[in-house]
Amino acid sequence: MELKQIRNLKDSIKERRPDNRLVSIISASFGDGHNTAAKGVVEALNSLNIKNTGLVDLLEHIHPTTMNFLSNGYRTITTKWPNVWKKLYNLAERVPFGDGSYDFMPSITNGFCEYLKETKPDAVISTYPLYGHIIERIFGTGELPFKFITMITDSKSINKSWFHKASGQFAVIDQISADCLVKNGICSDRVHITGFPVSPNFTKNCPKKPEQELPGVFRLLYTPTSSDKKVESILRELNNLIESFHQEISMTIVMGRHSQRLEKIVKRMAPKGSTILGWTKNMSNLICESHLMIGKAGGASVQEAMASACPMIIDSIIPGQEEGNAELITNKGSGMVALNPKEIRFCVEKLLENHGKDWLKVRRNCLINRHPEAAFNLAKMAI
Repeated sequence: MELKQIRNLKDSIKERRPDNRLVSIISASFGDGHNTAAKGVVEALNSLNIKNTGLVDLLEHIHPTTMNFLSNGYRTITTKWPNVWKKLYNLAERVPFGDGSYDFMPSITNGFCEYLKETKPDAVISTYPLYGHIIERIFGTGELPFKFITMITDSKSINKSWFHKASGQFAVIDQISADCLVKNGICSDRVHITGFPVSPNFTKNCPKKPEQELPGVFRLLYTPTSSDKKVESILRELNNLIESFHQEISMTIVMGRHSQRLEKIVKRMAPKGSTILGWTKNMSNLICESHLMIGKAGGASVQEAMASACPMIIDSIIPGQEEGNAELITNKGSGMVALNPKEIRFCVEKLLENHGKDWLKVRRNCLINRHPEAAFNLAKMAI
């Protein structure tokens, strides 16, 4: 943008009433991690009585049809052709988006400008990498007319598309992620370890102390996202386990966005007496009430399991994007990786044998390593 346009936009944003302070939270619907983080921040801001915009998906607002197509394509590629996604993910590290690059998305840049003029935010929290580059394109690397925070939702294996040059702060999940940013030239003063901002409900509902013995009814939560064939095989193994194992196991299956694709398979293969759900707004309670979760290594899934002190078996990993999440939970002794259906059954059996000796150990690790206050950390940064 030209200097005069930038100055006019800054002046317009600064024309806010002192009694009308506002925090804007922007995200995008590619996977669940970005939106989960944004929703957690919104809930924290609401509980602190801080005025905010709620979760705003600017990409969807500006181009709803295109973004719906792209988000559906993302889910299809990551499920059916993960190696293709890895190549696209790696390509994103080499594509310039910021101030010095060609603007491939002028309608999004202009739409973002209009959004800022209209809302006049005091602070902007972004949980999606593209927005930092758009702000860099609009304002360059100089002072911004609002506080800007980029919440990086991945751990360790952080794509360079997050590393914009706009003024502002970065919030990260852990020390390894902070070190990664500093190594890539971002000043340590701008990097803050907040944890992943899960819903504050995890603070209220999760267990406060470890069990001394295995629960009478062991509650297993499965969130299938893999291919149809793999989900069918996993359910077959879990069915056989539940029928033959001496421990009483109850199972809840949450299909989420994959409900339409998986419903027939799940209803046909689920163990007798299982609770089967499609999309639910009660995920925090479900995870907190569960004793073991099986699911993909998504940023949201892993962080919600850790915040709930719920041990997790990771059954799938999107190459490049989710490897750091899997490493995070396994290094802390709060979960394990089992990508084969038979390995998953073996892991469950091993956790439960000997009166649940291994499960009790992992549960204790989960309680030690949980940080459910992250959303409040981020909310306080904004004010």
